[in-house]
Amino acid sequence: MSRHMTGRGPSQLFNRWDREIPNPRPLAKTANVLCKKHNSELHHFDTAGTKLLNGVVAARALQYGSFDLNGNDIERFLMQRLCAHTFSNMATVDGARIGSVVDQSMIEACFTRPELPAPFGLYTTFPPPQQYDNYRLRVEFAPICNLNPLKVVGCRISFGPLSIALLTELGFPSTMPLHRYRPAGFRFWKNKEIVQEIRMHWESGPAFDFQDFEPDD
Repeated sequence: MSRHMTGRGPSQLFNRWDREIPNPRPLAKTANVLCKKHNSELHHFDTAGTKLLNGVVAARALQYGSFDLNGNDIERFLMQRLCAHTFSNMATVDGARIGSVVDQSMIEACFTRPELPAPFGLYTTFPPPQQYDNYRLRVEFAPICNLNPLKVVGCRISFGPLSIALLTELGFPSTMPLHRYRPAGFRFWKNKEIVQEIRMHWESGPAFDFQDFEPDD
């Protein structure tokens, strides 16, 4: 993965205590993980991630609409952010640097194969209570670790009521429950009408139905 991998992603990232955290670029030392062709395609995944976050913004603004996303590309978007933080040694848990990186075979599988094998990949989860504010939307990012031994097993990104996690290794902590695996998408409702529908398409089809969000979520 080269510096071209993602640019900087979302302009600002925050931890679960609503404190801004670094938003690094991947380090050049990961360039040998992927071939030149796959490196050149990685910016598309940032576009997919940005489109997902913009859908949440539109829903909160009561802008009616719908759109389609490649769910596997959202997994790759999450993997890019996780790689950027771990390979730059900026990933922390409760303020302590992790010093662990994503397994390179999992990185290669995520970016070069049609789909990560189950049970790895995207799940819905809950955002931290401090992250969501009715008057603003912030991107919360959290690397997830198994503490015994210390090893990166995934990450979470939350934005408003939406919270998704990427599982890259077994051993996800029970303190962060995983819910719907590769859902069909997300629906945001107001007065019994769908304001925004984000449809997620998966290589092997969705494993769960849509997740619904009510106005007060």
